[in-house]
Amino acid sequence: MRKAAIVVNCRKLACLELADNLAACLREHEVELLSPAAGDAFSINDIHKTDFSGVDMAFVLGGDGTLLATGRTMSAFDVALLGVNMGRVGFLAELEPEELLPAIKALKDGYYTIEERIMLQCSVLRNEQEVDSCIAFNDVIINNGAYARIVDLELRIDNEDIHAYQADGIIISTPTGSTGYSFSAGGPLVMPSMDVIVIVPICPHTFFSRPIVASPQSVVEVTCRNFNDTTTLFADGQFRVNIQIDDMLRVTVSERKVKMAHLGISSSFKHLKSKIYQT
Repeated sequence: MRKAAIVVNCRKLACLELADNLAACLREHEVELLSPAAGDAFSINDIHKTDFSGVDMAFVLGGDGTLLATGRTMSAFDVALLGVNMGRVGFLAELEPEELLPAIKALKDGYYTIEERIMLQCSVLRNEQEVDSCIAFNDVIINNGAYARIVDLELRIDNEDIHAYQADGIIISTPTGSTGYSFSAGGPLVMPSMDVIVIVPICPHTFFSRPIVASPQSVVEVTCRNFNDTTTLFADGQFRVNIQIDDMLRVTVSERKVKMAHLGISSSFKHLKSKIYQT
């Protein structure tokens, strides 16, 4: 690691305090720091305005939401992310705050590994025309928002009709997102290094509905056959599009990947087990 950046959730004072200490530690170890015009750390709200080309690693101080947003941006610049848990659980974080500064020398000397994780490319089609698009690191969800009403959804994979669901919604997730809402809805836990698409209906009104795991080459299409004013598509819980009747969501694996940095030997399930037992 020769050049680094720090990204923080500015709403948390502890993140700002740790960022100051981290910046001083990086300079002490002669690591070049890319900084905004004011201060040493980038706000999560402003990183989309910055060119991070040449940065080896971004330290992400915040919760999982901060890391998801950073991942979507940094994937365009081939920057590795190291998450520091400043939230409640931190499924995606590599380190706890007290572990960060002692780890800087090892990171400076290159004692870390990189794991690549897929993202989803999502398009909303209306009358066969794309009206919106986004990428998702965790998952894409269609549901009826504030109304406790059933939504009718038709699922196709690679032009094959799979099922017509009457359900509270549907989740399409990456392996990274398999530990989130997908897991709570009965989906499988998937090793984060795998390249697959996980499809999980939310509370389907049928005896025969099961989660589906599709290949990374698959084209997943979900058509909404009824809606109300709150039928919504959410990507990573941070991007939203209001859905109309007969709108189609088309999902494929993105060409961009997120790079996650790990110190030592990474054990995804050991890490997950320790986090689940905290909740």
